[in-house]
Parts: sequence; structure tokens; C-alpha cells
Amino acid sequence: MSELIQTYRPRQFTIVSLEGKKIDITNSILSIDYFEDLLSPAIHMSVYCANKYSIVSGLPIRGGEKVEVSIETGSGDFEFLGEQDSLRIYKVSGQEGTKMAEKFTLHITTQEYMNNEISRCFRKYTGKISESVKDVLMNDLRTTKFLDENIEESANAYKWIGSMRKPFKVLEWLCPKSLSTRGGESDPDPNASTQEKARGTMGFFFYENKEGFNFKSIDKLTELIGSSTEENIFKYNYTGKVIKSSQLNNSSKIIDYTFDRNIDIRASLRFGMFMNQTYLYNIDDNQITVYNYDIKEEIGTKKLGKQDGLPIPPDLSEYPSRVIVRATDNGIMSSGGGKETSGRGPADRAKSAARYNLLFTQSLNILIPCNVNLKVGDIIHCEFSEMNSGKSTEPDKEISGRYLIRELRQHFSSIQNTTSLKLIRDSYGLN
Repeated sequence: MSELIQTYRPRQFTIVSLEGKKIDITNSILSIDYFEDLLSPAIHMSVYCANKYSIVSGLPIRGGEKVEVSIETGSGDFEFLGEQDSLRIYKVSGQEGTKMAEKFTLHITTQEYMNNEISRCFRKYTGKISESVKDVLMNDLRTTKFLDENIEESANAYKWIGSMRKPFKVLEWLCPKSLSTRGGESDPDPNASTQEKARGTMGFFFYENKEGFNFKSIDKLTELIGSSTEENIFKYNYTGKVIKSSQLNNSSKIIDYTFDRNIDIRASLRFGMFMNQTYLYNIDDNQITVYNYDIKEEIGTKKLGKQDGLPIPPDLSEYPSRVIVRATDNGIMSSGGGKETSGRGPADRAKSAARYNLLFTQSLNILIPCNVNLKVGDIIHCEFSEMNSGKSTEPDKEISGRYLIRELRQHFSSIQNTTSLKLIRDSYGLN
């Protein structure tokens, strides 16, 4: 048997009704799809079921029911058990009945997704942005489902008001305003009325994976610290074929791959990725400060590819391709007015737009044998053989290398257990 079809044993799939009635539908499940996304604040799951009696009407399922899952696979256990990992049904679709069976799909998400819909951020928040993130998670979203090391400390503080927005919306809104301690460097005084150079890199992601909630900078996500971390990343390779043999290990093989995005200079210029300018109008003294930002000088080695610098045509990086105009918020967050600002970075929009766009330079989809140890936000190493009439054994040094997992789908069924990944990276070159 091919090692692509790994062991799949659903041990438990229990639904608890709103009245406390439990039912185990393990034997009714045809397939399970589990999703994580770097751009999504909540995980979700789709479960395709078929049964000889009506579970939807019999339990009944009306939305909000608790779900507990335990699956044994060849790469480890996949589990969501207990209050800490509580999952909830939010939708039933595709329900159809025949003479033999009822078929339907359960759509499942986390308890925090439900909490988000009935919560609002209305207070004033101060201090470092990372501390505000923890405050919103614990007091507004009412969850402790995060590890301290997964809420990365930001370098900058920021005063802001929730304005009755939902927690997830607020947390995603804070991401581009956050300065990384790894690549962070404060800009010059916004009260100056001269031309300045914007320094450092900005941009965080707020997302959920199987470890809980994460608030991490692009700089942290793209770095590897020490040889031990390098050894621990998963490595996959593509040679164009998968051999069906019990003596060969196919678990590290890439079954198939496609590139979604490779190069788009027009989009990069519109985003001001190479060079941009920010005109900051000071509402207190009516002065204008111009901040010039060149990502080539600020990115340094904080990228996934090995290539030196960024391959930017000289004639396209000599002048700014995007101009941003914004005003300061002097006195808005301080009693009695005054010159004090909220602490927001003068050129944060320019820096974060450039860094986000750079990270999505390459987008690659791969299909691999099921690996439940992978999660969104991880780095993996992919190696692709050179295209040389099918004879080359050397890796393609341009497209091979480290990639960041942006999206993940685990597919479990009796005939196929695979992991689909959407990978991104900001530069070329094999490490």
C-alpha cells in the first residue's frame, strides 16, 4: 500500500446538544476537512456525514452544539477535547435524504468565534500594542487560549479606543500598526519639519492555529534561530513521482504543486513596495514632515530566501511609486488637548504595506501526505528538482528553499489522508 494513504482511525466524534444529550457519530463520518489561515482569526472544520437515521432532527442540531474530536493518524493524534479546545457547530448544509440514508455537512468553528459576535471593544487601551492584544483576548473575547510566547512583544506603545468594534476586527486592525522588536526602529520626531528617513519594518499577523491564538511579526515568522530550529523544520521534496513501495518513505514527498503567484511588478509598484513617501501633517503646528522609506535598506537578512538584497530594477526603485498623506493625532488621546500623540508611528502605513506585499511575492500550493504536526505560521523547506528532460537530480536553486505556511487544510477520509498547504515567501534562493 502506498504510504500516501496513512493510518486514519477516528476514535471519537461526539456532539453534545444544548440540552446536554450526547451522541457519537464516528461511524457516520465520510470525510473531515480542517482549515487554518494566517489571515483568519479562527480555525474551522467541515464534516461530511451519512447515516441511516436523522441526526439533524433526532438530536436535534440547531447550532451552538459542542463538538469533541479525536483522530489517530500515522503522523500523530489530531484532537480537540475539553473546554480549552471547545468547538461549536455553526451551520448545517447540503442536507438531503434518500431511502437509504441522510447526508449533510457540519460546519464547525471555535467558541471564541461565537464570543466575537456578541462582544464589543469600547474601552480606552494604553501601553504596548502586545499588552493591548492580551487585554482584548482575556477581557473582551473572554479566552485564555494562547501561549505567552505566541503573543510577541511589540516595540511600540499606542493609545486607542475600541469604538464598539468586535474583538477580531480590532486585533486585525492593530497588526499593521505594530513595530517589531526584531526589526523595529523608531522614526524621527514627528514634530520635525524636515525630510526624514523612515526606519525599521512593521507588520504583524493575528491568527489562530491548533496552539491557540497568535500575534506575531513578519520578522519573527520568517526567522530561524540556531541550528536546532533549522533541524526541526519539516523538509519536503518533489521529483515528479511517488514510488509505491513499503521499503521507501514517501512521507516527505510533494505529491503535486502549483504556483499561484510569482512576479507582479505592477502590483508591487502600486503598493509602494520598493520605495514610498509619507507626508505627515502636524495638526498642532501646521508643519509637514516627509518620510522616505526604502525597504531594500531596512529588510537586511530578515527574509526567507538566501539571495543578497532584493532584485529590483534600478530605474523602478529610484523614485517613490506610492505617496501616503495623513495627519497626526496631537491632543486627541490626552485630556485638555496638547501636543501629545497616541504613539502611532508616523510612517507605519508605508512600512507595513511594503512588508506585507513583499512577503506575498511568491505563493505556492503543495499537496503532501497527511502531517498533523504542521500548523499555520510554521516554516518548511521545499526542494524541487531542476527541469532537465526529467534527468536532473540537482535541486532548482531559485524556487527551492524555505516557505512560510499561509493556509493549511487537513483532509481525513478512508481513501485519502493528505495535507494541502498554501506557502508564501518574500525572496528567492535555496538556503
